[in-house]
Amino acid sequence: MIDVMTFSSLAKALPGTLLGDDTGFTCLSIDSRTVNEGDVYLALKGERFDGHEFIVDALRKGCAGVIGEQDLASVSQYIEDEGMTAKQISYLQVNDTDKALASIASLNRQRFCGKLVGLTGSAGKTSTKNMLKAVLSEYGKTAATKGNFNNEVGVPLTLLDINAEHQFSVVEMGARAKGDIAYLSNMARPDVAMVLNAGSAHIEVFGDYEAIVEGKGEIYDSLSADGVGIINFDDPAYMTWLERLGGRQSLSFSQESENADVFASDVECEAEGSCFTLNYHEESVRVGLPVPGLHQIQNALAAATAAIAVGCDLEGVAKGLAKVESTEGRMNTAFINDITLLDDSYNANPASMKAALNVLSMQAGYRIAVLGEMAELGAHAHDAHIDVATYALELGIEEFCLIGQYAKQMSESIGENALVFEDKALLAEHLVKDQHKNKIVMIKGSRSAAMDEVVNLIKRRVH
Repeated sequence: MIDVMTFSSLAKALPGTLLGDDTGFTCLSIDSRTVNEGDVYLALKGERFDGHEFIVDALRKGCAGVIGEQDLASVSQYIEDEGMTAKQISYLQVNDTDKALASIASLNRQRFCGKLVGLTGSAGKTSTKNMLKAVLSEYGKTAATKGNFNNEVGVPLTLLDINAEHQFSVVEMGARAKGDIAYLSNMARPDVAMVLNAGSAHIEVFGDYEAIVEGKGEIYDSLSADGVGIINFDDPAYMTWLERLGGRQSLSFSQESENADVFASDVECEAEGSCFTLNYHEESVRVGLPVPGLHQIQNALAAATAAIAVGCDLEGVAKGLAKVESTEGRMNTAFINDITLLDDSYNANPASMKAALNVLSMQAGYRIAVLGEMAELGAHAHDAHIDVATYALELGIEEFCLIGQYAKQMSESIGENALVFEDKALLAEHLVKDQHKNKIVMIKGSRSAAMDEVVNLIKRRVH
């Protein structure tokens, strides 16, 4: 956090009722297992948990105070055991701890004088966030979303991580329904707002493609009059989002057209990474990107455009992009005996599945695509899986190992190169025992498919 907050001031701002002594704090935790002495513990409630059950654990660890919905009766036994009085417990009672967390995060955001970039999209959010953090870190200390902690809990925690030393912040925002991005972006109040793309991810909960375009575009509504909107020139929704900006400043990026403000040219895509020329107005610089896939060039262009919007020059952008590293479950490479493992197991949608297959197709060796189910596609699910299978068939990949609800239908489209598995252990055993030399195995599926279990099973069987 940027500065000390007190329970007495929050009681007025949230509002809430201060029970016991006032306290000041610079760190807030929602997990009693990791709370440190001097932190404030905020008790969230969810469908499967209630943080109020762990208040005593947090107090025993030395937390400075508690924010919760219940009264002090929930900790009466602790007070008695410790020989204390209720007044000695710093406790802020609020009506809704979820809203309290968002409000406290907003207060910290208001104190931040640096530049904050907010981004969303159907695919590529975390990769782009990591690229942008790498670039901005060349210019100053940068706070960024950890992992893909991009929901109604993750975004406020990201905002609370911003401290007085930070000059930049990058906030990733995810959505499962219309209104989600509006809620998160109104909390984050980005100086620069960016939608990477609109695809079919979460179409089951959004309803249709138009709702996805609308929902992602909510991020632009949170911009102030002098904010900057970053738009993907190649996306079919480009004009819709441009109109939504309502005359506010915009910058576009493109992998295909020189009519965008920022675009790539002279692209060279190899198995281990890419090189391209980054162009902005009359300037250009050669970029070496150490992560594979044409889709990563699109992500790099988005990151570069956001960096330009906050004042970075092209040389600094190129320097930062050259330092990008792949993250676990997102096309990171592991060498396990005779297997080169491309672990892209974290999540999947039709666009990202095709991008991963493209990366595999560029590898030299016996290529095996291990594909799990793509979730939350609703009525589009069957056709989307068949479309991926049809696309994969054209890439010349030697073998497909399929698992999940639509595996059989996909195998029928692919033909004799496809094997169907009902058990992950058997799938991993097949991959380990396969006798082909120079095996390149790419593993991908939606989070709910838990394809990382296949990755771990391979590692255990080999070591």
